[in-house]
Amino acid sequence: MRQPNENWTEFDWEEALRESDTMAERYFQLLKRFSDLPSGDELIAKHMGPEFDPAMLDMDMDTAADYDLADWPGDDSSGQWRDSDSDVENGDSGEPSEQEQTLYYETDPVFIALRQNAVGWCNVYAAILPREARERGLKVLYHLGRSLANLAYSIDDGTYEQPAASIAFAKRSLASLNLALRELELLIHEHRRLHQLLKTMRKHLIECVDRVVDHLNRCRNRQKGKGTGSGA
Repeated sequence: MRQPNENWTEFDWEEALRESDTMAERYFQLLKRFSDLPSGDELIAKHMGPEFDPAMLDMDMDTAADYDLADWPGDDSSGQWRDSDSDVENGDSGEPSEQEQTLYYETDPVFIALRQNAVGWCNVYAAILPREARERGLKVLYHLGRSLANLAYSIDDGTYEQPAASIAFAKRSLASLNLALRELELLIHEHRRLHQLLKTMRKHLIECVDRVVDHLNRCRNRQKGKGTGSGA
């Protein structure tokens, strides 16, 4: 794959992201085909081509630190979400550790709203959806997760040094959110007993769509401002 640079437009980013999707899809197809074979890793790497890094196949918790991957919190993740009051009561300094510090995108109102809706859907999926609705409910969850991930990349650290990239990721976030809404609409038609609940979820997701669109427009304005400044 090409390496991104500051001169990339949103269309360059979109093309690169599509290439990444294609590579990921091919990898998982090969994983399903060869994973049970003794030489599965080598076969996968061979079929993926010279651009594929086979070292990623050997990644485990011991090597994850080399890639700056944070440990996933366990079931008792209260330490990840302590507020300052509880810290003081427990005799702590109130200063979060490096692992506990909130990432910038997590504080953005657009991300917060979408994450709240994703968590809400997790609860609906786990406790309310009947068995026959689980498959479509899981698709909603998948698209919401993709939307959140791309929105996080779009917001990143809030500096928007590469607005074209932020635009491309915001567009992908919006596309995934619309796919979630499409699946939710089908659930509404298929499960009339849950109409009120599902329509409420749809209303909140539509509000998230509006928020992501506003975020996308802000990214475009930043790109215009950067273009104007660089042309002066």
